[in-house]
Amino acid sequence: MNETTCLSPQSTSVEEPRVLDRDEDVASKRPEKEGIQRILKAAKDEFCRAGLAGAKLETIAKRAGVSKQLIHHYYGTKPGLYNAVVSETSSAAIEELSRLRYEDYSPEKGLRLFLHGIFDLYIRFPFMAGMVIDCNLQDVEVLPECRQLILRSPLLMERLAGVIERGQQQGVFKTPLNFPATISAAVLMTSGCFTGGKGVSMLVPFDFADDENIQFWRDYSVDFVLSALRP
Repeated sequence: MNETTCLSPQSTSVEEPRVLDRDEDVASKRPEKEGIQRILKAAKDEFCRAGLAGAKLETIAKRAGVSKQLIHHYYGTKPGLYNAVVSETSSAAIEELSRLRYEDYSPEKGLRLFLHGIFDLYIRFPFMAGMVIDCNLQDVEVLPECRQLILRSPLLMERLAGVIERGQQQGVFKTPLNFPATISAAVLMTSGCFTGGKGVSMLVPFDFADDENIQFWRDYSVDFVLSALRP
């Protein structure tokens, strides 16, 4: 007769699942995070070069060193990737602009710091100009992230409205003022050299491709805005 050997509970060996510690967990996610960053960087370059319509996922995948299938896995479609790039860009811009305490300065100085901040973002992140231009060409129903970047931050807008209101109370800025129109005009005036400067240079004798002219525009445009707001 065959004998069956039974293991008692005490002699049964069950291997407990191993839980990653914090350092191992971070290390395991690092390649995925680095891959996403490479995709977004390559996508910024390609979208700025060719726009949404002309950009190719194959080119983005090759530059990022990943497969096209991986891009589909993370973002679904080309518009989905485009939205991710625009969202990341606008979020970074808003975070950058929100750091300064405009309220701690005089109304004119506070508004000047904000507009200089807008200008300097285009210098630091050259791809922003191409993204903004391309957003203007797209259907906002298809690409809901394509909005005026600054208007995506109600808190920042509230702070700037307070700066302008304080300027009106002090008699520095005229009344009445339509706040959304005022900020929109100020941002367009300041950043227009990046998004429409080349077209303007075809009509008037001012070369926006010249670095010295760009730096001149940084102060001139803000001075122009402030002079328009004075009583």
